Amino acid sequence: MCTSSESFEGIALPHLNAVYRAAVAICGRQREAEDLVQDTFLKAFERFELFEKGTNCKAWLLQILRNTWIDQLRHQKVTGLTLPLEEEIVADAPEDYETVWSDADDLLENFSDEQIIKALSELPEGQRLTLFLTDVEQLSQKEVAQITGVALGTVKSRASRARAELKRKLNSYAKQMGLMGGEK
Repeated sequence: MCTSSESFEGIALPHLNAVYRAAVAICGRQREAEDLVQDTFLKAFERFELFEKGTNCKAWLLQILRNTWIDQLRHQKVTGLTLPLEEEIVADAPEDYETVWSDADDLLENFSDEQIIKALSELPEGQRLTLFLTDVEQLSQKEVAQITGVALGTVKSRASRARAELKRKLNSYAKQMGLMGGEK
């Protein structure tokens, strides 16, 4: 447990960007992610005396984020989902896009953030969160299992399926764009 001498700002706030990236990966919309992060840090601040010094604070925060998201989803089931009209979830890909690539790294560089976000957003939530936590946040599969509340084997299979599906989606998109072996 943390004592009053350890500050929330010094221990938890350095993980703000990681928590925000996770929130965007989970919900896919900037405004909703900002609200989710704010709720997460408020809950973490209120419960900071329960945080055990020496443990992974980022994992602790991400677990709070996940639980807060689940609570919000349950609330939305009861009240219904509303989206602001001015907010666009993901931009459409440009129609006339030509490029040349020489290897896999060049190919990946040709995808815009919007294209990758769109492909990620089409993954089931469990796969999307697992892939984000393992591949972007570089958490161990054991930590991801703890955060998501599933077995280690489930984390491994979700990550594998998510990578395969993301590869399929981006490969298909690359062919449509004329970036590799298929017709435009």
